[in-house]
Amino acid sequence: MIKFNKSTLTELAGLGAGSAASAYVKQKVLVKEDGSSVFGAGRTGALLTDIAPIAVGLAMQGVKGTFAKEAGKGMIAESVGSLIKANVPQLGITGMDPMIGEMEGDSDAGDFSTNEPLINGTGYDYSERETDF
Repeated sequence: MIKFNKSTLTELAGLGAGSAASAYVKQKVLVKEDGSSVFGAGRTGALLTDIAPIAVGLAMQGVKGTFAKEAGKGMIAESVGSLIKANVPQLGITGMDPMIGEMEGDSDAGDFSTNEPLINGTGYDYSERETDF
């Protein structure tokens, strides 16, 4: 069994916060209202927009405190993933929203108001399921 202590929870919270902060900065701070990067248009501007949170994350590795260091690691991880997704299309990494299951640019993702049994929750009989707890 996995045991979580305060340190582990602090590290996990830091990673999550850093990842969210990196995505927020790239989408809301480093992008103008017209959708272009503050670093300029084109591939170079997009590349610098993705690299900026990595630089901040690396700088955060020198500060005291577990949360701040882990937040920096989260910023680095999210930004590197974004860089790979944008620059190495051969890997087949797409922009899937795990909450909705919709692919970026896919306008026909499905209607969740349907009467499909697995979508509306009536397709599985939980009373016959055996579980060991």
